[in-house]
Amino acid sequence: MSRICRSRETRHGVRLRRVRLAAAVVLTLAAGCGSAGGGGSATDRADTCDTPGFGADEIKIGYVYPDSGPLDQAFAATLPGFIARVEQQNASGGIHGRKIVYEWRDDGGVPEQNDDTVRDLVENEQVFGLVESTTVASGGADYLRDLKIPVVGLPAEPIWSDHAYPNLFAHTFIYTSGDSIDTFGTFVKARGGTKAAVIDSDIEQQANSLNDELRQSLEAVDVEVLPEKFIFNPAYSDPVLLGRQLKAAGVDTVTGALSARDMTRILQGLRAVDAPVKIVLAASGYDRSLLEKQGTAMAGLYTWLNYLPFEAKTPAHARYTEAVSRYVPEMQPPDQEMAFLTYIVTDLFLTGLERGGECPTRAEYIDTLRRVTDYDAGGLLPGTVDLADWGKLQNCYIFVQVNEQGTGYDVTPNPEGKDQWCGNHLP
Repeated sequence: MSRICRSRETRHGVRLRRVRLAAAVVLTLAAGCGSAGGGGSATDRADTCDTPGFGADEIKIGYVYPDSGPLDQAFAATLPGFIARVEQQNASGGIHGRKIVYEWRDDGGVPEQNDDTVRDLVENEQVFGLVESTTVASGGADYLRDLKIPVVGLPAEPIWSDHAYPNLFAHTFIYTSGDSIDTFGTFVKARGGTKAAVIDSDIEQQANSLNDELRQSLEAVDVEVLPEKFIFNPAYSDPVLLGRQLKAAGVDTVTGALSARDMTRILQGLRAVDAPVKIVLAASGYDRSLLEKQGTAMAGLYTWLNYLPFEAKTPAHARYTEAVSRYVPEMQPPDQEMAFLTYIVTDLFLTGLERGGECPTRAEYIDTLRRVTDYDAGGLLPGTVDLADWGKLQNCYIFVQVNEQGTGYDVTPNPEGKDQWCGNHLP
């Protein structure tokens, strides 16, 4: 069910499921990685701070993810990412002299269970706020908003960009209300794309909202987008038949908000019919576990990232790897996307605590974090994030391509030789 992790011994006792990353969630998040300074004495803090979750020498937070149900394997690596960032902070002195402790709960990937879970953490465990790595945070969102509970998480639902929920924080957004950027189109055009087909899903309508943004982005830079509807359903669609249709349409670019697994099948169908497609661009695909299984089939596939990939080898990546190796060595390999994303999400939550002072109320925490306008996750993001103007697509991304051998990823630089591709928001 749940357990509190307050020491290294307890933490290492946490059961970690087999970490098999299933690419699905297209997103990223952020925060500035840094240690917090000390404050007054523990006695002084205990006497003056009555904020829920704040004790004399600790701050209790909650963590929610699907440890059971159909999403358990896809999200198995998220808990290690959370633990790594929390314990990294504790090793640096905690937050204003307080150690971070936590309770975690399983929401099973079910909205109703998510609601029950967050209520339990707030009412019974008295946590200050929550980190959620789940696709059903909407389940308990109204309850958390009404109580002004700060929440940071993976923006896997439209609710994260909804200004009716100012207590929900994420560093990037996929589901927005009509907002688009020209970055995707700029990339396609620079790689030689002139005529594109956008592949829709008939089982995931939220993905199709991202496809609308892709269409706008391509058209903004004069890449022709076919008006025909191309649908791919992994249960019954024939990739070869779809490949023939795309070849007959004369496209040189294929893209869509599909999983890396589905887009790889489409790529195989294109190759089977010798379709002269230059660019196959997926909304996800930076997935080493999938690469190990289908590497050669994925060769040539492009995807974009809203964080710097491990291939960048920055000092921030080294800090992440060191934290995983020290605090959750059970998780192998350490460079798993879902762990990395949750590490960043957790860092964003800690940033709010760090900037909020020694005893912020929940409302003060929310106001403080909303005023941050230059968030870059300590160097892990391709551009800064304005948390005061949330809900829009970020305009800077990294594009990577699976190498010819299907063994790894190559960063695709922009025409100026820089890794970041930064565009403009469209009117």
